[in-house]
Amino acid sequence: MKKFYVLLFCIPSVLWAQQVFTKTITVKPYMYTQNYEHFKRMVLISPDSEAEYIDGFDFEWGYDYTLKVTETEVGPLSDGTSYNYTLLSVISKEQVADTAVFKMYIDPLRYYYNPGGDDAANFTLQQLNDSTHLYMEMLEIEVPVELEGRFSRSIDHGVGFRGSFKYVHGHRIRLIEFL
Repeated sequence: MKKFYVLLFCIPSVLWAQQVFTKTITVKPYMYTQNYEHFKRMVLISPDSEAEYIDGFDFEWGYDYTLKVTETEVGPLSDGTSYNYTLLSVISKEQVADTAVFKMYIDPLRYYYNPGGDDAANFTLQQLNDSTHLYMEMLEIEVPVELEGRFSRSIDHGVGFRGSFKYVHGHRIRLIEFL
């Protein structure tokens, strides 16, 4: 009878144990705007994992990465997250060519509703100068003079757009066309 009780107490702990794996994943050289619970945020793109954020990883725009990470099963949680990721090491970090072009959606509004109070908190773009805007407090977007009118109209009306972009340097990109 004692053996039966020991077995009964050991089985649940094995069934509920958190699974942790070591994986090698890739991360694209750009991020995308994701619709999150009540707001939008920028997240990583990893074609071979569900990683949208990696603890300990310092992402730089314009670099392809191969990373060694731990993947810890945590869900699914209410936001759809099934795994947490933690960086173990950067296997490779390769700068993309100056001619590389990528597509990205720019959304001028952070929230799905008007949060009230400071309306400025709802905007994802902050104008830095005549041709440059800070997006999501992390990425500078250069807008050429010939595209400034359409860009401004879209932003002024709270309408997002999809565009093609080129890397300039660091966390700065340039809009090259609307899609």
